[in-house]
Amino acid sequence: MNTSMQEKVGGREFTSIFLIVVGMKLSDITTTILFESGQTAGWMIPLLSLAFMLVAYVVLMSVLKRRAGQGLPEIVFTVGGKFGGGLICLLLFAAALLMTAVTSRGYVDIINVMVHQQSPLYALYLMLMAAAFYVASRGFAAIARVSWMLIFLIEGAIVLLVSIMWEDIDWMRLYPWAGPGVLEIVRTGFMHSAMFGEIILATALVPQVTTFKAFRIGSVVGFIVSSLKISFLMAVYLSVFDYPEIIHIAYPFQQLTKNTSFGRVFTHAESFFIGFWLIISVIYFAFYIYLLAYLFGHALRTDRYQKLLLPMAGLVVFIGLIPGNTEQVRSYWELLISYSTVLYGALPFVIWLLDWNWRRRHAKT
Repeated sequence: MNTSMQEKVGGREFTSIFLIVVGMKLSDITTTILFESGQTAGWMIPLLSLAFMLVAYVVLMSVLKRRAGQGLPEIVFTVGGKFGGGLICLLLFAAALLMTAVTSRGYVDIINVMVHQQSPLYALYLMLMAAAFYVASRGFAAIARVSWMLIFLIEGAIVLLVSIMWEDIDWMRLYPWAGPGVLEIVRTGFMHSAMFGEIILATALVPQVTTFKAFRIGSVVGFIVSSLKISFLMAVYLSVFDYPEIIHIAYPFQQLTKNTSFGRVFTHAESFFIGFWLIISVIYFAFYIYLLAYLFGHALRTDRYQKLLLPMAGLVVFIGLIPGNTEQVRSYWELLISYSTVLYGALPFVIWLLDWNWRRRHAKT
């Protein structure tokens, strides 16, 4: 499954994608759930979660480095055979699909509550996924180019938001630093490692990037910078709203934007930030729809995965409408994160062992 050079993306575009995809976690239900577990130390959890996931990433990269130009699906079919490769691809696809469905439902709930209270939930869901499908249908290179065009505006908007709220920040509200205790924070960070599971899923896209070096640098920079950004914004949320009030705020990012204003002339600055957030959400889910089609297409051993984009978007909507309310969405998110942490944490070691066994057998011949 070769990708022509015209379709490949460079390091800066690839980095931009993951600055958006991972960075968007600062604006969804992830932060509230982490505060419930970590209390005043909740802002540290993203850093610990990424640290744990980077261990698995390093192991997987050691395999990828030996097989230049191959992505995760190609490697697992080589070292695991048709059955093993198909099974691993389907497991990754299932984990990504369920998390995308639950996450997208959370975003639709935010839109329903914060922007269009009178609109039917399913209508908002269909419009979001339709827009994401359109962008995804343009191809991975188009998603990357749009991400590169928007990334500086996104970072600038975050800086603007924090600067507007700076006078309301009280860093003393971060105390006690350890929250429920150091061991509990470390345990929570490990159990939520799958919030950065994209660093494993991203290895499927190696053939879509110009060079392996560009992929390696782009993924590492994207994930580390994003985790620092999430951690910092969570510290800002806590410093503005305080604990335990923060755990009663369903959407801290959106609530923070509602508290902003540009003087007396423009008192509803949240319209600017929410509108911008909606645009970025489309790019966010366009990436996931593309990734789902890419993984499932490789599991079926077909090059025509682009035809799977629309079914993937429809499947996400169908599954995402199953939870009856926001509390169920959070429960499903916690459950999926726990199981996904086991999958993303163990799979690189399984692949490394399969690769070691494959090299040992072929060395004898």
